[in-house]
Amino acid sequence: MKITKCKTLTASAVIGLNRGYTDEKITNAELKETILIAQQVVKNTKRILLSVKLTKCEILFLGQDEPSVTLDFINYPKFPYEEDVWKNAILLFIKNIMRKLEQNRTVIIFQDETLMFDNSEKINPKINIT
Repeated sequence: MKITKCKTLTASAVIGLNRGYTDEKITNAELKETILIAQQVVKNTKRILLSVKLTKCEILFLGQDEPSVTLDFINYPKFPYEEDVWKNAILLFIKNIMRKLEQNRTVIIFQDETLMFDNSEKINPKINIT
């Protein structure tokens, strides 16, 4: 058995399954189609192959209760990349997902930093911050 080793790189991001700040649900089929399209965009523009693991979850925050998915990424040993190239591919991937699924804000957690994409200052009206 052959063992392939590469530098460990991980990232995760959570995507809400409500469109914008509405109660309109994003279907599993639409989510998967959007992921496949975003993978193709990254492959075509960056020449990077990204594998994504989906895990169902919920976002709970002071009145917000939203079905969501966590997207997990690794530097897959079959197709390893340098860290900066890999990170930039994930950023492009998440931007595409957010645009298509009408998400206002998403946080990406890398091993060494946390980044937030924010399309506007709006906050979900269900969140009670006062």
